[in-house]
Amino acid sequence: MKLHRSVCTRRLRIPLVCLGLAFLLCAALAQDEAILGARSSGLNVNKSAHFQIWRTITLGTYSGVDAYRRALDSAGIKVGDAADEILGRPAFRYGRMKTDVELVLLSAADLGVESESSLADVYKRARQVGLELCPAEVGPQLRLDYRNQPLGEVLHIAMQPVAMYSKEPTIFALANFSPSGLLLLGSDGRSEFMVPSTFRFVFALPTDGHLEAMRDPEIVPTSSE
Repeated sequence: MKLHRSVCTRRLRIPLVCLGLAFLLCAALAQDEAILGARSSGLNVNKSAHFQIWRTITLGTYSGVDAYRRALDSAGIKVGDAADEILGRPAFRYGRMKTDVELVLLSAADLGVESESSLADVYKRARQVGLELCPAEVGPQLRLDYRNQPLGEVLHIAMQPVAMYSKEPTIFALANFSPSGLLLLGSDGRSEFMVPSTFRFVFALPTDGHLEAMRDPEIVPTSSE
């Protein structure tokens, strides 16, 4: 498979399957993190809930794929091959105007997953309590903003997957591993992918419609190639 070559010189060659490492990390992280289950958080997936905003980011700050690649490289953030490839795919939409997005951080357990469940089911549960999937651009923008990520943490961006050239559905994951540092990676975006309850996701709070427009399938040019 021929991958799209980044203009960055600090590319980290991390294949899509490297996110399997997150399975091992999650077991260790669960001992150090307070992962709230559905029973303790009080979430009822049959009705909307109120959530504390975790972070607010602004999309549309960078003009497209090349601008993001330069910014990530300048910040010393390493980008995996899968993540870099979907950044440049035609289906990846970049904002034409600046749009604030309020983000919520939840584990699959917070949404009522007791052991594991499919990615599609996790997304369904999130929608039932009033959350939305993030525009894909949240991945690189949040990676640039979230510089103080704790060592060993892995966060998955809840988003519609972007297909690689190999047709593999891919979503973003943000990680901080030693000795690599801050990473933007590609993770399994198949609807049937089984998600452990300890996996944590970044969702978006509903807005006035701007996010839905950014998820429209109309293609926006992403590169000068």
